[in-house]
Amino acid sequence: MENGLPEEKPIKLLAISASPRKNGNTQFILEKAVECMEDQKFPVELITYSFAGKKMESCMGCLACYKNGGNCVIKDSFETIRKLWKEADCILYCTPVYVAGIPGQLKNFIDRLSNADYGLDIRGTRHMKTIGVIAQGGDFFGGGAELCMVDIMRHAAMMNCVYIPPDASYVGSGGWVWDSHRKAMEEKAALATKDYQLTLENARNIITRSVEMAAIIRTGAGKLRGVLETDEKYRYYYERTVEE
Repeated sequence: MENGLPEEKPIKLLAISASPRKNGNTQFILEKAVECMEDQKFPVELITYSFAGKKMESCMGCLACYKNGGNCVIKDSFETIRKLWKEADCILYCTPVYVAGIPGQLKNFIDRLSNADYGLDIRGTRHMKTIGVIAQGGDFFGGGAELCMVDIMRHAAMMNCVYIPPDASYVGSGGWVWDSHRKAMEEKAALATKDYQLTLENARNIITRSVEMAAIIRTGAGKLRGVLETDEKYRYYYERTVEE
C-alpha cells in the first residue's frame, strides 16, 4: 500500500479532447494541463483520447441497447471510448465552445452513453467517477465556456458521478481563444498572458481535486464494501473498480 492505495492499481484518469479539430487549442491546453501528473499525491495512470478524426453518430433512439445489455447497434468509435470511460476513475473533458455549447460529437457520445447505461440490467448504476471540464470560447467572459460546463454537470449527474470544479471557480476552467484562432492558446502560452495562466492553473487544480476525490471514493468504498455491495446499484463499481 502506498498513500492508502494499492500500488499496483493507480487512479485512472481519462483525459478527453472533445474537439473534432486536430492539434488545435483544445488539444494544446489539455496537453499542458496533464503535465501536472507527477505532482499528484496518489499514483495516476493517464489515458488520453481525442475526438479528432473519429466518427460518432447521433443516438437514433431505437432503444436496442435496452434489450441487449447496453450495447449500441451503431458501429463507429463509440464502443472504444465507452470502454475507456467505464474503466476510468476520473474523467477530464476538454472542449471547445460550439454555438454556446459542447460540440456535436461530444453530445452524441453523452447521449449514447446515457442510453446504453439504461440498457444495463441494473438501472441507476453508481459509477462514482469524478468529472471535470476545461472549456474554451471566443471570449473570456460570456464566451460560452460556462454553458459547456453546465452541459457536463448534467452529464455527471445523470451518470451518478461527482462533478469537480477548481478551487478558484464555481464550475470549471474557462479559456479565451481569440475568435477561435486555432493556435490562440499556444500564442498565449508563449506570451504568458494572465488569462492563459488562470485557465491552466484552474485546469490543473481540477485534475488534482479529481484525483484526490477518486482516492477518497475508492478508499471509502473499500471500507464500506460489506454494507454497500448488497445493493445491486453498486455492483458495477465493485466488479470493475475495487480489488479483492
